[in-house]
Amino acid sequence: MTLAGFVRQCIDRLSALYPEPESKAIAFRLLEHFTEIPSYKYISDPDSVLPGSDRTSEMSSALDELVTGRPLQYVLGFTEFCGHRFKVGEGCLIPRPETEELVSRIIDDLYADEDVPVMPGSTGHLSDDEEDGPFSILDICTGSGCIAWSLAAEFPEAMVYGCDLSEAALRYACKQRVKLRGAKPIFFSADVLAEPPAGLPKFDVIVSNPPYICDSERAAMRPNVLDFEPAEALFVPDDDPLKFYRAIARWADALLRPDGHLYLEINERFGPEVAALFPGARLLPDISGRDRFVVR
Repeated sequence: MTLAGFVRQCIDRLSALYPEPESKAIAFRLLEHFTEIPSYKYISDPDSVLPGSDRTSEMSSALDELVTGRPLQYVLGFTEFCGHRFKVGEGCLIPRPETEELVSRIIDDLYADEDVPVMPGSTGHLSDDEEDGPFSILDICTGSGCIAWSLAAEFPEAMVYGCDLSEAALRYACKQRVKLRGAKPIFFSADVLAEPPAGLPKFDVIVSNPPYICDSERAAMRPNVLDFEPAEALFVPDDDPLKFYRAIARWADALLRPDGHLYLEINERFGPEVAALFPGARLLPDISGRDRFVVR
């Protein structure tokens, strides 16, 4: 099979699920993953023959899975996020570009804060005065752990924690293999709708990308999301869309240092309502101009 022939096959077989540009992009991802053929070769040498029957068979099997609606990231077993590769699969929410924006915003803000340790060399142990312990970050509803690991990689002196109620998600979070200069994130099971577990330190940063899509918005979503990604990580009831943010506010009251920072990803429909739960918070847009973040 030629390179052009494989791309056309992907476009034809995925036409019921994705528009042509997206199907073509998926074809390029499969080629790069299974054959290491770069996407630009489709322009320079579209009639080149794909190498090896084994590789062709692997791509064909992957395409068969994609036709069922299974997300590309689950088929490949990983996704890219903030320059790192993260394992993902059933039971684990696939990180979105908006969440990368949130992490980038946190990194930019913390580098601008002179009180934040950003250079390697910390022992990672509490000092004699617990209140002066290491700079600490908590990622609530951590999912794959992409936020926690990305911040741990960026701030090696920080102690980073991540929590989630989903055992499947926590298994993925604990198995990530991001190269770090400091300590690995500490992951633990917790229900944000309940009280915070005893024994947690005070945190300098609390960040969360909780469920925020209303049940009524399901109709506008694709089958590859609805049929495969964990609903409990996505949806909230129409009659209580802020349930997780009220819970996070309680956790922040209990765990966030007085001068600490708070970062939340939100549903653009409820920006002012979420911001009102956190006195002094700002509502900020994403790259598309949609109200997507609440920051304090």
